[in-house]
Amino acid sequence: MSKLFLILGTIFTVYYIGIILYAGVHASFAWFWLGLGAVCWLALAVCRVPALQAAFLRIPSGVRASAGVLLALGILIFLAAEGCIISGMAQSGKGSCDYLIVLGAQVKGTRVSRALKQRLDRAAEYLSENPKALVIVSGGQGSGEDITEAEAMEEYLLEAGIGQERIRKEEESVNTVQNIRFSRELMEGEEPSVGIVSNDFHIFRAVHIAKAQGIDASGIPAPTEIFMRPHYMTREAFALVKDLLRGNAVF
Repeated sequence: MSKLFLILGTIFTVYYIGIILYAGVHASFAWFWLGLGAVCWLALAVCRVPALQAAFLRIPSGVRASAGVLLALGILIFLAAEGCIISGMAQSGKGSCDYLIVLGAQVKGTRVSRALKQRLDRAAEYLSENPKALVIVSGGQGSGEDITEAEAMEEYLLEAGIGQERIRKEEESVNTVQNIRFSRELMEGEEPSVGIVSNDFHIFRAVHIAKAQGIDASGIPAPTEIFMRPHYMTREAFALVKDLLRGNAVF
């Protein structure tokens, strides 16, 4: 077991460093990988240091068994969430939606991030193929952003050749639930057909948040960078469980 903890601890710690170098020190949820690494290093120490082994064995067996059951339950819930996320990644969207909602992501100053660029490129492709569709770019202004995400997204789509008359901006939202709720207020008609564009790992949750708000939306996934995919999918599993528990998303 000590070799396994050594390997896992090294992988998790190196991946954490990679995320920081790749996405910056403010990358959300990066601490999770550092925490996993720390747990593995602690487990390695328990395996190799007799005094720590003795201390671990002094913990009542019932407590250790309960912790094991909770850990196994947590892993099962995580795997179920990942299965849902993967199913969303396989969606292809419906043709000729009335409205396209492009969910916001980080803007660095006035420049769109890699993840947001991928969403916008996919949206521009869809809009070119479906000239009657209107697009709502959704996202407010967060820390480190000189303009709203919606404004940066609008500028990007204009440069991509999408006409101003087809773009509507939603600039107040700060999360996916608000993205969809506030975007719906900009739509005309009682039951417009809606497509939601986001990175593939985000599609399942976004579509089921829309469902909770009475919107029958289809997902239009944009690609995700391979290096960051494990990080985003892990973070998304926790976000999905949280939104389901709060009733923000429904099956």
